[in-house]
Amino acid sequence: MPSVIARLNGVNGVNGVNGVNGINGAGPVRAPTASGAASGFLALGISPDYVPVAADLGAGIPAWPGNQWPAVNPPVRAAAGDHYAPLHEIYASMSAPLPEFAAARWSPANFSVAFMAAHPGLIPAPDDTGEDGAPIVGPPPEGEALAAELEELVALMEYRPGVIGEALNQADIIDTYFSDIFHFNRYSHPATTRLVALALSAATLAVMRFKWHYKRPRPSQICPALLPPIEPPEHAAYPSGHATQGHLIAHVLSAILGERAETAHHLHADGTPLTRNPYFDMAERIARNREVLGLHYPSDSRAGMRLAAEIMRRMGEDADFAAELEVARGEW
Repeated sequence: MPSVIARLNGVNGVNGVNGVNGINGAGPVRAPTASGAASGFLALGISPDYVPVAADLGAGIPAWPGNQWPAVNPPVRAAAGDHYAPLHEIYASMSAPLPEFAAARWSPANFSVAFMAAHPGLIPAPDDTGEDGAPIVGPPPEGEALAAELEELVALMEYRPGVIGEALNQADIIDTYFSDIFHFNRYSHPATTRLVALALSAATLAVMRFKWHYKRPRPSQICPALLPPIEPPEHAAYPSGHATQGHLIAHVLSAILGERAETAHHLHADGTPLTRNPYFDMAERIARNREVLGLHYPSDSRAGMRLAAEIMRRMGEDADFAAELEVARGEW
């Protein structure tokens, strides 16, 4: 399950700790500049001035004073006193009071973490009920229902060669599978990308709360014959993190794009339309691929879908989220 929080560290892995993939831009390498270049850090040393000092080093060798930053040759004294002038007195552009830290300056990952810290009510609890009075995510299946799920996962093993490359890629860069449908990134659509990052963070926090509550073993812990091609993530199975993240991203992007995210296909002779949404189709595909790998039960995926719908319902009632949503809609 990709973790936005972990991306801040720039590390990589498939068990919930993931590297930078463009949505964040943070990590050991600085984000690309206007020139497209990137550097590990911004260095400032001592740079020689253009005007040499009056005396030289002897034998006609000139010498130049060294400048720190800001330049202090010739020295700039403060209006009052003998100390050197501060930066805002040397450069007029620095004299205005600093504005508040604008939303556009937050990296998507940092924005998402800060937003969730300020809005803990967006995360449901395991004993919460939905608008219909039923539990948002009830206990996972047991007994015969569990046995049927394991039989289905064993039957799905033959599909692994067809999905292995895609599924392994989705373990790390799930958001890219959504952003590449309509082609956006943090530079072309910064507010949209911030909300995708928010969906990832919200889904991660919520699903971990439910996983901790239900503590469901992974399928291969019950049925070793499944033998997943990658090591199962080191957290409980229920609900599926990928299903929760994928469906919440689909909800958010659909809220941003509205009708543009849906297409009505007339597949029947009577002209009955079937409305398709590429984002929800992708979310379902990602969740199913995790089942093919033997990492999740189908009920894990269904629970993640329900959990994502509840988080989106709560987001829709939040004034701060509504404001961010309007900004994102304006980018399209």
